[in-house]
Amino acid sequence: MNTAFLQTPIDYLKGVGPNRADLLRKELNIHTFQDLLNLFPNRYIDRTRYYKINQIQQSNAEIQVIGVIKNFKEVAQKRGKRLVATFQDETGTMELVWFRGHKWIKDSLKLNTPYVIF
Repeated sequence: MNTAFLQTPIDYLKGVGPNRADLLRKELNIHTFQDLLNLFPNRYIDRTRYYKINQIQQSNAEIQVIGVIKNFKEVAQKRGKRLVATFQDETGTMELVWFRGHKWIKDSLKLNTPYVIF
């Protein structure tokens, strides 16, 4: 196999334009095809498990919960508002908080419809 191909600059990879190539170089130190092939994940997030609200502990970094949104309320703060939703499953409730995009979120998410949150 001709290994010179592996030394091809990342700019020549189909779908990678100049902006993305600059980002790959700057953020991930990827300059060639070989660099890209040798990039391995530095962590793994298991998205096969779903937790119940009563199983959540403060030490859990990344979890998934299935439940429904029961209500929305906008809460005023010093600068602007935040949107707070009550999220519920069969074991309890928790609050979901958004600081931006209130209108889009309220229009997109329906009450009493099952959602998976991460």
